[in-house]
Amino acid sequence: MNIRKILFFSILSITPAVYGQDIYKMESFANSDLTGTSRFVGMGGAMGALGADISVMNTNPAGIGLYRRADVAITGGLNIQPNASDFCGIDKTRASFDQAGFVYSAQLGSKGIKYVNFGFNYNKRKNFKNYIGVNDFRTGGLSQTLEMMDLAYTNRWLDLDDYEDREWTTPMTCLGYDTQLLEKQYNGADKLDGYNPVQSEKYNYRRVQWGGIQEYDFNLSFNWNDQIFAGLTFGVYNVDMHAATDYEEMVMDGVGGLHPYTMENEEVLTGSGYDFKFGLILRPIEESPFRIGFAVHTPTFYNLKSDAWLYMKSPFESVLEDGTKLPYTEAYYSQMEFNEYKIRTPWKVNLSLGTTVGSFLAINAEYEYQNLASSKISYPDYEYSTWGDNKDQALNEEAKHFLKSQSTVRIGAEARITPNIYTRLGYNFVSAPFKKDAYLNLFTESPSYYYNVNTDYVNLGNINRYTAGLGFRGKHLYADLTYQYQQQSGDLYTFHVPSATSEANRLNAAKVDLNKHQLMMTLGYKF
Repeated sequence: MNIRKILFFSILSITPAVYGQDIYKMESFANSDLTGTSRFVGMGGAMGALGADISVMNTNPAGIGLYRRADVAITGGLNIQPNASDFCGIDKTRASFDQAGFVYSAQLGSKGIKYVNFGFNYNKRKNFKNYIGVNDFRTGGLSQTLEMMDLAYTNRWLDLDDYEDREWTTPMTCLGYDTQLLEKQYNGADKLDGYNPVQSEKYNYRRVQWGGIQEYDFNLSFNWNDQIFAGLTFGVYNVDMHAATDYEEMVMDGVGGLHPYTMENEEVLTGSGYDFKFGLILRPIEESPFRIGFAVHTPTFYNLKSDAWLYMKSPFESVLEDGTKLPYTEAYYSQMEFNEYKIRTPWKVNLSLGTTVGSFLAINAEYEYQNLASSKISYPDYEYSTWGDNKDQALNEEAKHFLKSQSTVRIGAEARITPNIYTRLGYNFVSAPFKKDAYLNLFTESPSYYYNVNTDYVNLGNINRYTAGLGFRGKHLYADLTYQYQQQSGDLYTFHVPSATSEANRLNAAKVDLNKHQLMMTLGYKF
């Protein structure tokens, strides 16, 4: 028995079904949306050196040290994806509760530590609302069943009528066989010699996600003589993600006819996480408002659990036990228990520069870096207690190979046009997280893929965010309105079929538009 088989059956005997973790989820948990107060978003999230906004505790905790009075704020808005379609009750526009927080400022004296500030902020770190749809995409004869066929081979062809052999491959492969999309082929000695897949002309695809990652930040910050500001934020995260996929492939019947087979799956992912952020803001010249900000974010440590369901239906005739003939064949898979696993995101560093010009202009620019390739996945200790290693080494190697170092650039400005009215502009750039040849590799030694119920993946491109805002300031009450446009595209592959000489996908990518709009409003009170 080879090492791969020992690994798999050892895991199988001590853990519920493993599902869901892959490099695409590693990326999703390492990144966040541009959210927060309307002022923060209106400046492109570029407030790491300027500070004095509740949401800055998420990027540079020292920014809360610039407060000199208490502040309470709440933010809500609308998220709009223009090219989305109604699916699973999720349509183009959805309301979102984005932020709620407060800062309490305590003055200690006129010298030394002048202020000690305490803050709390709820922030919707990531809104998973997202729709991808592609119709009548030509496959050039390739089919998802080709990947199922490949997954039916390990160091030999698996007999998909044998229970133990079926445990060696993905549920999708088993359902493909159960619905007659894979057909056994034998050599002259009646020995299993592989499987015949179907041929396909085109596919229709739609996938929707919803839910989010909610962040709860607790901040402590200090002001030393209005020259040095320091802060620490402890973040707690709640994860609630849902996804549903509907896939239809037009199968050739050998005589010129086309018939659809369908696949549907759903996933629920829940869990929690935590991290720490430390920040500094320095005013190197006492007479100048110029500031330098620096922040370090520890990895976020997520504990997650997932559940999944899969359904497949083919156009091939089947016969029930009572002899009834049906013009189709269908099969189901449902994960029996939650699977638990852990994701550790990369470290982040942030450098920012900011200043004010009189009382009418504030500007800020910052750069943030993280190495996505250093993301890690592991399992609870008990799952690998037999040999004391709980890391998913194979999947972590995939992350090193396919994920990139990522840069974020934020630029923002705020202008005072009347004593009470402010305007804001911002720009936010995030570099692409994946290498161009990245793919969902279901052929590694990772135990996660043996229970994977999907073959699709999207290689995301750069993000460009453009923001504009308007604000009103009274003696105590304030209100801000912001518009955000996020521009991003991606390459969708619904399955992966490598060529004979490389891992490059023979299936062409479908270009998908992930652009979206956001309108948000903040109401606040300072006292």
